[in-house]
Amino acid sequence: MAVSELEKAFGTLTDALNLTESEISEEIKLIEQQILELKDRIVELNGKQETLAHDRSSISEMVNRYCEENGPLN
Repeated sequence: MAVSELEKAFGTLTDALNLTESEISEEIKLIEQQILELKDRIVELNGKQETLAHDRSSISEMVNRYCEENGPLN
């Protein structure tokens, strides 16, 4: 194989590796963005879960007070 053929082959290989590296870098950026979105979603859902737990507790207290004042609901 002549030197020019080797240079051409290495050039082609380098181009392919650079393309692959670019594709991998872009994929990593997309995955990192998805991770950030999922973290934000988890924080949001944790807040909603805390609100629901508080609401459940408040309703339970109201039901207990009502039952004490008015007898069982059945």
